[in-house]
Amino acid sequence: MAAEEKEVRIKPSTDDRYGNLDKELIELLKSYEYSYFREDEPIPFCGLLIYPVKVKHYEELASCVSCFTLNKNEDPKGIALSHLDYLIGKTQIEENNEGRIWSYKLQRLFELIFRIDNGIKCEECGHVTKYSDKEYADYNKKIAELFTKLKEDPKSVDVNSIDESVLKFHCPKCGSEKTHNMIKIMKDDSGKNVIVIDNKTITRKDYANLRQIVLFQNYYDYADESNIDADVKRDHDEKLRIQQMKNDVHATIEKKVVCLSITTNYKIDEIYDMSIRRFTMALSTVDDLINYKIMKQAVSSGFVSLPKGKSIEHWIYKPIKDIYGDSYQDTEDVKQSIENANG
Repeated sequence: MAAEEKEVRIKPSTDDRYGNLDKELIELLKSYEYSYFREDEPIPFCGLLIYPVKVKHYEELASCVSCFTLNKNEDPKGIALSHLDYLIGKTQIEENNEGRIWSYKLQRLFELIFRIDNGIKCEECGHVTKYSDKEYADYNKKIAELFTKLKEDPKSVDVNSIDESVLKFHCPKCGSEKTHNMIKIMKDDSGKNVIVIDNKTITRKDYANLRQIVLFQNYYDYADESNIDADVKRDHDEKLRIQQMKNDVHATIEKKVVCLSITTNYKIDEIYDMSIRRFTMALSTVDDLINYKIMKQAVSSGFVSLPKGKSIEHWIYKPIKDIYGDSYQDTEDVKQSIENANG
């Protein structure tokens, strides 16, 4: 009689943190590890510079980075789309203001990583008028009043007498009408979606690379999870959430900053000005050091005994662990289980 079929999860054949990324992109990221990431240097990209995000913007990055971590392949509608096309589709959802939320996240994310202000840039003096500035609000009000008047009483306005320059935004610093939007989503000559940042074009392929560059740049322990089974990831995330709730494991960024400050020589202001990558690495290393000292003292005092041949894991030379390891069965174990079940 045939054995009952069971769902078996086979662990990917590699624990490489670059997962299923394109080989060319992997080589690029590896080179950036040594030339940009570890030195917190800005990365040249499509005529722009990608800057590491600072700790003072920790929460903002955390709330916006979903634009880059969004897994389009979990949605049947997204499988055939590029990452950029799928995200732009998200910004166009009208239900519950979801589209506006995604649009805001994307714009704020670009402001953080490129260190720009979203608004109107003067091509003469370089001044950027943010959309929230009074000058732009006054311009919008003036245009709205003009069009309202045209709509309510068309005869009251002589359209032919309207100076075109009145309809254009003028730089509040130098008066020039030569301006452009800092962040635009548009279509190129072939009809494909592109993002234009300060007149620099980011294509679908560029955007796919940008996602990974920013994630590896800002999170030292980040790993591509595109080769992780979706069910395994959901199970792991849920277990982690339940465990954190049970143990009340939570600390605000403010508390983490204070903790790092009192255990090191860093001042609080210095930490907030630190890159997120360096901050999280420093905090993790301090935690490893404290645990190492406690364990070493416990072993030396005889309160803890180690198995024969085992030693205390060093706080610097720690092996990289697979966070999904317990969710998989080894391939050989799976084969053996199948063989045993089938007799």
